Amino acid sequence: MKKEVVVIGLGYVGLPSVINHVKKRHKVIGFDVDKRKVDMLNKGISPLDTVSNETVQMLQEKGTIFTYDAQQIVAKDVYIIDVPTPIDKNKIPDLSYIKSVVDLIKNKVKKGSLIILESTTYPGTTEDYLVAEFSNLDYQIGVDLFIAYSPERIDPGNTQSLSAKIPRIVAGHTDKCLAEVKEFFGSHVSSVPNLKTAELAKLYENTFRLVNIALADELQKISDNLDIKVGEVLEAAATKPFGFMKFTPNLGIGGHCIPVDPYYLTWLMADRGVETPLIDTAGKINDSMLDYYLEKINHLASKSKKEFTEMIVAVIGVTYKKNVADIRMSSVISLIKKLKEKNITVVAYDDVMHPYSVSTDETIVTLEPDYQQLTQYDLVIYAVDHDIYEDKKNIIIDKSQLFYDLTTV
Repeated sequence: MKKEVVVIGLGYVGLPSVINHVKKRHKVIGFDVDKRKVDMLNKGISPLDTVSNETVQMLQEKGTIFTYDAQQIVAKDVYIIDVPTPIDKNKIPDLSYIKSVVDLIKNKVKKGSLIILESTTYPGTTEDYLVAEFSNLDYQIGVDLFIAYSPERIDPGNTQSLSAKIPRIVAGHTDKCLAEVKEFFGSHVSSVPNLKTAELAKLYENTFRLVNIALADELQKISDNLDIKVGEVLEAAATKPFGFMKFTPNLGIGGHCIPVDPYYLTWLMADRGVETPLIDTAGKINDSMLDYYLEKINHLASKSKKEFTEMIVAVIGVTYKKNVADIRMSSVISLIKKLKEKNITVVAYDDVMHPYSVSTDETIVTLEPDYQQLTQYDLVIYAVDHDIYEDKKNIIIDKSQLFYDLTTV
């Protein structure tokens, strides 16, 4: 059945959500408080590298509305919440965005509306922030208002994850809420018995990745000590057709998921008096890799006649992931800051970073096609192996006086 759908938050999760629901022939309104983003979309310009301008224009042709006017989202059938759930500098969950959305829509929903939270968060959030708030407004949840949780499974840079065919975990506050959300999403749905189970399942997915990446980080240190190439170890282990999943070491996990989600879980458990030593250790290992690689870079620099602190350094690639334009929580940005703390002159290059990317204090420029400007640097750090660089990596190496590759294991 065709419904009027509001998607709140038009970032890396929300905008693909708009696309999927338009494809299902729903009438969709995309809402965001960021006026610049909404204005871009209304001009047919995508604010994301993962969504083309042509796709935005297709949405407009199909009647999709992009707005920051709250009066346009009154009394709709479905409200989908796709807002950030970051952590602060002390790794404490920040749910202010969810709270703001609830405040926004609590006087705009109608009887019969379905509200779906898709943002990753700790078990109990949907009950604490949505169910409790709307119950206090005299809505009978499961009778005249329906509340559900269905975590997003978007992996920027992975086109498969943008597909509506990725199985969805769904849960409802009541059986009727569950029935409503299952009917709305239709196929490729896996229901779980309660909201907390769905919330914890999503946290566990990303915590699983953190723990295994930390193990690969530790393998990097072990292999270095034994003078073994860690990549050859991983490739050998990966020949086993069962019981093994390949994870690779890195400078530090970036983005808005893996460096964030496990801390929602450790924060919640600490508040409840439950220890999580494995997750805590994995986080510490991940945090340690920046200094570990800095020491390796320093060791390479010692082969130069110049002191490390006197060098002019180029860093190639600053986004948090290969072929992704997003710099949120990029470990490369942290590396640049660390180098500058040592009074090293650093110039950062990235030809993939989206012009609408999150702002940073660092100046980031593009490389000349022939990479000739690299000859002026004492050291080139190859930090992110975007395809645009991989295709000419030999030229980059040839132009470099000293070359350190952070992408090869």
